[in-house]
Amino acid sequence: MSAARPRLTVMSFVTELSERMPQRVHAPGTPEYEAGAHVFAGQGTPDAVVRPTSATEVAEAVRSAVAADVPLTVRSGGHGSPPAAAGGVMIDLSALSSIEVAGDGLVHVGAGAHWGDVAATLAPHGLGVTSGDTRDVGVGGLTLGGGIGWLVRTHGLTIDILRRVEFVTAAGEVLEVDAESHPDLFWAVRGGGGNFGVATRFTYQAAHVEGLVGGRVMFDQSDARAVLGAWRDVMRDGPDELNSTLMVMPPLMPEMPAGPQLVVALQGSEEELRHLLRPLLSLPSVTHVSLAPVGYGDLLEDAPPGEPPFELVGGNGFVPDLSDAALDAFAATLDHEIHTMLLLRALGGAFSRVPADATAVAQRDGQALVAVNRLVPADAAPEAVAAAHEGIDAAMAFTNGRYSNFTPEFGADIVTEIFPPETLERLRAVKREVDPRDVFRASHHITP
Repeated sequence: MSAARPRLTVMSFVTELSERMPQRVHAPGTPEYEAGAHVFAGQGTPDAVVRPTSATEVAEAVRSAVAADVPLTVRSGGHGSPPAAAGGVMIDLSALSSIEVAGDGLVHVGAGAHWGDVAATLAPHGLGVTSGDTRDVGVGGLTLGGGIGWLVRTHGLTIDILRRVEFVTAAGEVLEVDAESHPDLFWAVRGGGGNFGVATRFTYQAAHVEGLVGGRVMFDQSDARAVLGAWRDVMRDGPDELNSTLMVMPPLMPEMPAGPQLVVALQGSEEELRHLLRPLLSLPSVTHVSLAPVGYGDLLEDAPPGEPPFELVGGNGFVPDLSDAALDAFAATLDHEIHTMLLLRALGGAFSRVPADATAVAQRDGQALVAVNRLVPADAAPEAVAAAHEGIDAAMAFTNGRYSNFTPEFGADIVTEIFPPETLERLRAVKREVDPRDVFRASHHITP
């Protein structure tokens, strides 16, 4: 498919599609368009938004766009980036938001649902699907990118509990994709993003998540490096049931104090959790401890309201060895005049028991996922953006590959950092099979 078509050609197509799919196609200026074109990081600018209510209607939109050579983008929960939603026609999956609890712990979830709604629906059943960090993250995008959630050590990635996908191909076929039917495609969509077609419904093997205890431990800024070291030691020795993310926050707002913050969850008792965290709780820099029984939905946070007034400049990666040298480099990124956020999410456990070639997320030997982001004003001069990169490369030298869902940058070089060579070649082979015309060009675009 060509990268762009003349606007008159696109709008003629939109008019024709509106006649075939009445009440599904929305033009700029309508409330449905504005809602569909909006994504977390800003406003997209497609020529029209199509909001189908079934996989069959998705297939009709795809077939029509391909026949007219009109560019397509896909929106599930709206947590993506506007560059992926410019021009052409956007397929907005927000109407495909059903959540159904089936037998044997299987859960069928529409690609347009949000994880907060999934957690609320599963809570009465004592079930949970390890998911994103916030309630408003969409099911589709997070799943296709891997899905590193609050319980990643206990239950793995979201794709590790994925059992089946209802899927619309570039040819407009509706497939049921799993380990037995279309296994190569099933492998590719588990971490390869939206490069292969439109996932319209997911079936997950939910886990029993009763007996969770969790909360936060906060520290002052006096010695972030000591907190990093103690956290590393706790997680290295901790059981798979212990999950944690350590964030070092800049002074952004009164309700979010600056300094290290530990978000923790354990399937166990509060007494056991406090025992496991004793090396951290005994640090003199502790300022706040809040640990109590929680439901899985309580772990999910609310995203900050409105569009962020800054750009994130930084990097992320899987850390194969949380050595002292690595922690030194991570801590050094905090010593900068530009506000810096450091995040470390403990891996291992169920995440690492999955073979590297079982899904398109291959970095299964990682002990942690690290992300370093500098908060640069959106209107910052190029020299300010360049200055924000200082020290980040030194920290990223201790990583091995990026995590796609934490990577807002795009380009062929970024794709080679997300996927190891053998994984990328296998993904391209699947792409050549199911989308040889390159209809679907996700933000992290895999070419045929």
